[in-house]
Amino acid sequence: MSLLVGLPLKLFRILFLLLRVAWPVLLALLVWLLLRRRGKVSVTAHPKEKKPTFDGPVYTVDYEEVDETTDEEG
Repeated sequence: MSLLVGLPLKLFRILFLLLRVAWPVLLALLVWLLLRRRGKVSVTAHPKEKKPTFDGPVYTVDYEEVDETTDEEG
């Protein structure tokens, strides 16, 4: 008689212990999968920008800022 009562209680104890340990692991796995999926969506939503191509020479201009409040003419 004790085997009929004790065995199911031991099985339930093992089951609840596994559930107690497994739910945080499953929750962490779910969060990781959601973040991974979100990362993939954001990468495909913004394709890499193409760099412009230049067919000719590129000119640069050096300039100097001039203070308009000073008058050097006299």
